[in-house]
Amino acid sequence: MRGKKHFGTVGVLIASLLVPLSVATAQKGQVSDLPILVQADEMQYDQDLGLIVAKGHVELSQQDQILMADTVTYNQRTDTVTASGNVSMMQPTGDVAFANYMELTDNFRDGFIKDARLLLSDRSRMAGNTARRVGGNRTEVRRAVYSPCELCAADPTHAPTWQIKAEQAVSDKELQIVEYRDAIMEIDGFPVLYLPYFSHPDPSVKRASGFLPPVIGSDASNGFRIGLPYYYVIGPDKDAVFRPIFTTEGGTVLDAQYRQRFGNGTLRTDTSITVGSQAANTILPSTRPTNGNFRGHVFADGVWDLTSTTRAGIQATATTDQTYLQRYHFPYSTNFLTDHAYIEHFGTASYGNIGGYAFQNLNPTFGIADAPIVLPTADYTLTTPPDLLGGRWTVNSNLLNLTSRTGIDERRLSLGTNWRLPFLGPLGDKYELGASLRGDGYHSRFSPGYGSFTDYSASPPILVSGPYPQTSTKVEGRAFPQLALNWRYPWIRSGDTITTVIEPIAAVFAAPTGGNTLNIPNEDSQSFEFDETDLFQANRFAGYDRVDGGQRADYGLHAGFYNPIAGSTQILVGESYRLQRNSQFPIGTGLDHRRSDVVGRVVVSPGRYFDLFYRARLDSQDLAMRRQEVGLSGGVANLSGGISYLSTSRIPGLPSVLPAKQISGVISMALTDNWSTQISHSQSLNNGSTSLYSGLQITYRDDCLAVVTSLSRSGIAFGDLHSGTSFVLTFVFRNLGDVSVQPFGL
Repeated sequence: MRGKKHFGTVGVLIASLLVPLSVATAQKGQVSDLPILVQADEMQYDQDLGLIVAKGHVELSQQDQILMADTVTYNQRTDTVTASGNVSMMQPTGDVAFANYMELTDNFRDGFIKDARLLLSDRSRMAGNTARRVGGNRTEVRRAVYSPCELCAADPTHAPTWQIKAEQAVSDKELQIVEYRDAIMEIDGFPVLYLPYFSHPDPSVKRASGFLPPVIGSDASNGFRIGLPYYYVIGPDKDAVFRPIFTTEGGTVLDAQYRQRFGNGTLRTDTSITVGSQAANTILPSTRPTNGNFRGHVFADGVWDLTSTTRAGIQATATTDQTYLQRYHFPYSTNFLTDHAYIEHFGTASYGNIGGYAFQNLNPTFGIADAPIVLPTADYTLTTPPDLLGGRWTVNSNLLNLTSRTGIDERRLSLGTNWRLPFLGPLGDKYELGASLRGDGYHSRFSPGYGSFTDYSASPPILVSGPYPQTSTKVEGRAFPQLALNWRYPWIRSGDTITTVIEPIAAVFAAPTGGNTLNIPNEDSQSFEFDETDLFQANRFAGYDRVDGGQRADYGLHAGFYNPIAGSTQILVGESYRLQRNSQFPIGTGLDHRRSDVVGRVVVSPGRYFDLFYRARLDSQDLAMRRQEVGLSGGVANLSGGISYLSTSRIPGLPSVLPAKQISGVISMALTDNWSTQISHSQSLNNGSTSLYSGLQITYRDDCLAVVTSLSRSGIAFGDLHSGTSFVLTFVFRNLGDVSVQPFGL
């Protein structure tokens, strides 16, 4: 053929003849003038028509763009590349387009695709009858189908788990969004939802602003509700979620969550306000909303590294009333809310911090604002290297300023030192000798009628109520020395299959009797109940306001049985005996007699399949059960669960403290590769045997869809909270977020 050059069949040819292609595009100023490399089995060049034809395993590459096809034709006059037969084109974003025919111009930036099939960077797929490529960053697909789901290996023609069909789909890499018009969502091939317009972020985007799926439902406390959350990307280091919720009986809830990462720390907040909330059936004035039905909460959690050894932080949760968090389903874990701001320093052998605390009581039998405020409080601890005898010195200090809305103002300074020396006895037994000295100074201001005290210095102990008829200021100090000697003698027997350890343990403590006068308030040592963790401890009180004076001996027995296959079993049982008759501990704690209650625990861990524990406290006089707790947990990969039981008995001398029994259990089962279920239940076994909570959850999960169905019933009702049954249905679509439907009050 005249004017036609034929290069025959070659294995690989770097086609210098295609240099005009790169030159032509460079002349337009579109891209750099890097050459386009071509590999093909056969090349033809028609000078008269200005055509370059490559055939057989053709591959064109420039920068990160690769075009592969059976045949590729370049028309120099129209600057058009035409590819046909098993066409695929890989983009720098990681997306790959497949087709039978492509026509591209402007250095692959613009073009037409027939029977388009797109494999996106996250392995999701889009297909359409035709597609148009515009500007290198926008792809418009007609009669589009999108799905992130893998096709069925046995029947690829079967519809995926879910897909979106639309008259038009547009993938814009510059805006990082995928938009659909006239879209229908199908689940397992069945249409379930029509949307005239729908969009989601491009799969390559980790975060993008936009509306999240709505929440629609109702419950007994709030009535019908609807919420439409919006996610907003403020910057590369911060984002927020705005969650307005409108209810028919609970007012309007405006909730906002904020996150920010700093160069030296992080911050998370969650703040809500509720206007128009109506509290019903309140049992205490303290549970009523204040400030004209205004209610809300604040949560903050942040930490910042100030230097390599110093950091500052805040952990705060506060609310306007005692039922708000539970009524509007904001999570919390205890009956108290704690606000804590602090700065702390970590030394090589020291630690120091300064901060402040504020508390709120969520127990409906108390006022929410009755808890004290602690500002400031400071601690410092220093441990020295071993001395010539092998002992270590520890220096502790504490500073506290406490202000209470009702009751007492307290200022305290504590300084103490402790020396411990471990050594071995002649029989292989282990000793630890300890000596400590602590001084406490108090300046306290008592309100009239403050508190009630049990005066254990009297014989017999008497209850003193309201000792201060008028406001009183007291200055008090004490010095508290204590000596301690701990001893343990482990006996070990190694058998063929079981290693046995029998270890008797004893400790003696000597300190002055008393030290807890009525002029020293008790704000941080009130909560105490004797258990096995308090054995062999020098000071069994949790805080500074009470000291564990007198002379006593703790003794017990520890046993362990170990097998490399069958696991281990450990047992600890012990009690305490004091020499003096009067106790510094309240009635019912287990230490109110000279001979304490017997405490112990058993932990059984037979391999990796389950664990069993049992804890108990027996009355020292008649070995009657005062408290017991048992729990079992474990299982295999497809079946696991746990059950726990707690029982407390009536305490002699305290008729106001009633016995309590409660049992809780949960079991999880994997029914198939995609289906699983979980059943949970908590039951109060007191008189009337009240159900506290029951729940059933069924979950379906595959590579692109999760459906969680939950049915639960809560027996908790007080204030403006009502017990009732709830049903929650949640759909989680890969790349689309989640959709929750929550009708309550069945």
